[in-house]
Amino acid sequence: MLDYFEMERVIEELAKAYPAQCATTWFKITKNHKPSKEEYRNKVVEYMKQFEYLLATYPQGLEKDELKDLVKKSLAREIERVIKGNNNDVEKRHKHYVENSPSDYSKDTCNEFSKQQYPAKSTLAVLIKEKKSQKNKDNITNTTKEEQPQEIRYEDNRIIDKRRRKKKLMTVSD
Repeated sequence: MLDYFEMERVIEELAKAYPAQCATTWFKITKNHKPSKEEYRNKVVEYMKQFEYLLATYPQGLEKDELKDLVKKSLAREIERVIKGNNNDVEKRHKHYVENSPSDYSKDTCNEFSKQQYPAKSTLAVLIKEKKSQKNKDNITNTTKEEQPQEIRYEDNRIIDKRRRKKKLMTVSD
């Protein structure tokens, strides 16, 4: 008898890997965003049963019959777990889908959000904005004062602005 460990592992992880996502997509397409647990589980089982069709691709022989029996038994056991609600992955997927789906998909949600009235700004937000704008005004007036070149008169009546003076001092000190 051959070892079908890989196939057993696939069946154990099957509901998580393929049917739960297919069921979620099916409910999205049909715009059923709040399916009951039973509806969701039944749809997952429906997709799980499709796994048996995979066996038709295997070559004929005694090993295929053994594999077919093993798959049917393992699949029946996993389907039973899903139906009873004992498959945590399927239950989590259902909960996530139901909690994160819009309550009424028939409405145009983009249009709905664009027409929403936004709350008025709080007093604190207005005060902060005013303080920032005042600070910006102060910075502008301070920089304009600093931007005016400061003239320095030397004994030989040369006038050098502040930048040229710095440059000159740097070259003199080298």
